[in-house]
Amino acid sequence: MIDVNTQRTNRGTVLAISVGLLFTLAACGGGDDSSSEAETAATETAASESSESALPAAATDGAAIAIAGFAFSGATEVAVGTTVTVTNNDSATHTWTSEDGTFDSGSIAPGESFEFTFDTAGTFAYHCNIHASMQGTITVTA
Repeated sequence: MIDVNTQRTNRGTVLAISVGLLFTLAACGGGDDSSSEAETAATETAASESSESALPAAATDGAAIAIAGFAFSGATEVAVGTTVTVTNNDSATHTWTSEDGTFDSGSIAPGESFEFTFDTAGTFAYHCNIHASMQGTITVTA
């Protein structure tokens, strides 16, 4: 299982290194002030485009819902194709079960996780079969 936070951190590190290298290359170019300004503008544009292109991919890679304190928290809206990882950070066993039967984790022991990939759009209400007061919804967009 890929840790979404590690994946985001790795992307951020790669982006930061890339931007740093671009700035270094622009600074080493020498020449007159007008070429230096053009290189800086090109560097800023490349960094912006790189950052923007990484965001949509991250949105569909995965999302997380945590169970803690006998409550669900985390993702409430994801795109079709997103894998949601539900992790039980609580001291008791829980389930992540949709009202309409789309998904059912079965029992998730403390420290364990369950993954589900949404392939259709809609709004899905869910609950814990063991603790009726634990409820939530997740909206899947096309």
